[in-house]
Amino acid sequence: MRKRYLVYLDNKRHLSPQNSKDLLQSLRYLLKYHSDEEIRDIRISEYFIELDIGSDQTTIFAENDEKFFSSIRSIGSPVYIEELTEKKDKISDEEAISSAICLFNLERFWKSHEVLEGVWRNAYGFTKELLNGIILVDAAYVHLQKGEFEIYISILKRSVEKLKDSPDYFFNIDMGMLINNLNNILSENKAFYFKIILK
Repeated sequence: MRKRYLVYLDNKRHLSPQNSKDLLQSLRYLLKYHSDEEIRDIRISEYFIELDIGSDQTTIFAENDEKFFSSIRSIGSPVYIEELTEKKDKISDEEAISSAICLFNLERFWKSHEVLEGVWRNAYGFTKELLNGIILVDAAYVHLQKGEFEIYISILKRSVEKLKDSPDYFFNIDMGMLINNLNNILSENKAFYFKIILK
């Protein structure tokens, strides 16, 4: 069965999201004769490069898998590898949302999006609407990390619309601060990173 991993490389070369498409093509080219791993996507943060990888191997990247490791080392050194699996342990919505906010603040937007979606699936009404608005913020930043500024702005506009009637706090998230940051980005039409504040 095919497995999926997130592999985090350091970004000591200071690559920017605008490099993501070229980097993805380069890595796919380097690995094209290598059947075990497939680079599904790439996202670039100021601090790391996140590779979304599929593999047929039973454990992540066998030790003798030198072609794969030498290919990714040409981009950055691996700092963290996470296998993506269905979580069997049930945690509370509050714990899941706190975890997602922590991931967002670490610029791990794709993973934050996934954690929030787990809560969103079982929500309803106004709670579901607000969760969707926050998930859209994650989605926007995923696109920003791929160098897709116009998509980033478009998704943030949808997010602000979903969040417009927010209470002051939602699952301990300072919604006023969050919405203020989004409005500043949209009014200036300029991307920047911010932290989501919990009370």
